[in-house]
Amino acid sequence: MKKLIEIVKRNKIIVFSTISIFTIAGLILKSISTNIKKIYEKDVVYVADFQGKNKELPTYSPFVLKVISILEYCNIRYEIDTTGKLGPNPRGTFPFIRYNDEFVYDSYFILEWISKQFKYVNEIMHQSIGCGGNIERDQAIDHITKRFIDEGFQYIVAYYRWVIPEYNEKIIGKALEGFENPIYRSIVHFVMNFNLIKKYKSHTGNLNFEEVLSLTQSDLDSLSKLLGSKKFIFGDHLSMADISMFACLAQIYYVEVADTQARSMLLKKQNLVEYVQNVKSTIFSDARWELLKQH
Repeated sequence: MKKLIEIVKRNKIIVFSTISIFTIAGLILKSISTNIKKIYEKDVVYVADFQGKNKELPTYSPFVLKVISILEYCNIRYEIDTTGKLGPNPRGTFPFIRYNDEFVYDSYFILEWISKQFKYVNEIMHQSIGCGGNIERDQAIDHITKRFIDEGFQYIVAYYRWVIPEYNEKIIGKALEGFENPIYRSIVHFVMNFNLIKKYKSHTGNLNFEEVLSLTQSDLDSLSKLLGSKKFIFGDHLSMADISMFACLAQIYYVEVADTQARSMLLKKQNLVEYVQNVKSTIFSDARWELLKQH
């Protein structure tokens, strides 16, 4: 060690110059690598999702799953992007999409945009609308069901996942498995907890747990009655309301690690269980479902 120190002292200019060269070279390489822009293919929908590993579902976000499902079902070219570099995200939420340098935010408006951008989507998604003889009534049910799922029932479901500590730790632990750096993972964990608990508590009006249980049961009862013995909400073909309903119920049905009271209630509704399975198999092949879980 003493000899090494003496060598460094005698050759300090050379040593420090070498260190400087390697340091500068490292910074240059890092700068080059971080500034390499991904080439986005023309006419491909890029869907931004949170970085993480998903073992039960293609995504732990019902809103991202909703967008993926409509793209998959309507055979629209898309890719899921979890790099965090897809583009500006001023709302700080997922999903948002990029299409030929155009950005669209919020899953509701993304689906509206998809319907306008790809004209055949409405034809596909409206095949069963009006089959009962009343088109306007079915359109109203389709819209109200989407809004109820997205702005009501979804937040009740999320309450179990994010607000209740025992389930929160399980889900976040799984969602953050993709973060190899433990310090970064801890920071993301803290920020997610703080933001999500605050968000979902406020959306449920700071209800207590017993009140959340009661609402969950009432909501599942209503969805079960709405579906009845039909394959999908309006009959034999999927609608936009089905996409929202599937994306939400799938978060309960497939994520067994969070075996919440909501999941126990769902499993008692045989028509809803079969519905989730039917929608999944209609949209995704088993191979495709497994592939998407690896993104």
